[in-house]
Amino acid sequence: MKNHLALLAALVVSGLVACGGTGVEEPAETLGTETSALVTCATTCATGPLSCQGNTCSASDGAYVECDGLYQYCPLPPGPAPECLLLANHCGNIAGKACSPNGRTRDCCQGEQLTGDCFCSFGIWACTAFAP
Repeated sequence: MKNHLALLAALVVSGLVACGGTGVEEPAETLGTETSALVTCATTCATGPLSCQGNTCSASDGAYVECDGLYQYCPLPPGPAPECLLLANHCGNIAGKACSPNGRTRDCCQGEQLTGDCFCSFGIWACTAFAP
């Protein structure tokens, strides 16, 4: 009987080895690929263009851009120069007025910014305004 059991055990083991039953099976790995493309969002602010890049983005015209949850807001345009709040400092209101001494210079406002120069010549202001 012992011989029969030994023979039966040998047959079972050899059958398992032949069929690959005694080897350790490893789970099959699923290889995944992840791709992401950056997107760009842009807006035009009063002070110029503003843009960002990210996986996701949005923009509000003239207000902000948002990329991956980070917001960038348009900067506020510069306000008027304090000197330009007085009409007496505007180039058009200075030019041709009396001045002294000859050779004196001063800045003058064109719009809301100090972008002009005045020169006292022969007792009269002569002003040149430059575009901002």
